[in-house]
Amino acid sequence: MNKWIKYCVITALTIGSVFISCSEGAPTPSVTGQNPLLWKVTSENNTSYLFGTMHVADPRVTTLAPAVEAAFTDSDAIFTELKESQIELSARVNVESMLPEGTYLSDLISADMYAKINELVKSDKMVMNMVNKWRPWMVGMYLQMIEAMPYMQGVALDMQLNNRAREEGKEVGGIETIDEQLAVLAFGSEEDQIKLLGIAVDSMIEKADNEISDTELMLNDYLEGDIDGLWELANANLLDASQLEKDAFDALLTVRNDNMADRINKRIKANPESVTFYAFGALHFAGPHGVGALLKGMGYEVERVVK
Repeated sequence: MNKWIKYCVITALTIGSVFISCSEGAPTPSVTGQNPLLWKVTSENNTSYLFGTMHVADPRVTTLAPAVEAAFTDSDAIFTELKESQIELSARVNVESMLPEGTYLSDLISADMYAKINELVKSDKMVMNMVNKWRPWMVGMYLQMIEAMPYMQGVALDMQLNNRAREEGKEVGGIETIDEQLAVLAFGSEEDQIKLLGIAVDSMIEKADNEISDTELMLNDYLEGDIDGLWELANANLLDASQLEKDAFDALLTVRNDNMADRINKRIKANPESVTFYAFGALHFAGPHGVGALLKGMGYEVERVVK
């Protein structure tokens, strides 16, 4: 699996969808069980929870396991990545993703790359007219979202948790801002984005006939509760990646994990009486620099809540 393609898929599933889902039903992943990615965080005067999500609407993901349901019920505050609604996020993305008036994608990339993008969208003139007005980073996001869209039909897990918390009168917050997430989506200079887009387009064409999509692979690991499998999938071949790809990966996960752990620590210190349920993309809790590992390094006890 191409490193940049993998980065694109991870971006879609760890930041959240910015596109309206398609009308097709989701393919059925091979895994049907669920072992939640749930951790209990305790200190002398506080108990909180970490829950790894996927930003999809598949019923196997959105149906909470009993342990997650209990933790959610026990919590008086729910923090997802963003406090804002999907509508607010999409509105900002729609503005920030547009090229200046009079400038088109076809002006920025080669005719060959433009033709390949046209091939990927099956020569849909309406789609190409839209794509031609987008910045390169948005085009890359859209192309890789085509694969993930069948799993996004309906309301994604994160937004369901957010909406339910509001209905139940719990405190609702976001660990990040829209500006911070947009900075990740629009990583690098325009030249960097074009280079990464070209790598992504070529790889998408090469793997178009693959029987199992990257999204399905990640979903299967998620449903198994295999946090190590998700981490391995995300990091495969990263050692051979270009510095640009490594920097993009660091911006997506490493830097954000540092910020998340720091903000959780500050909130616990300021609100020791609050039992807070933190629900972020699952990869934020994976690996040696995951949010849970960082909190453990700060002196908290972090333990996986087994099924």
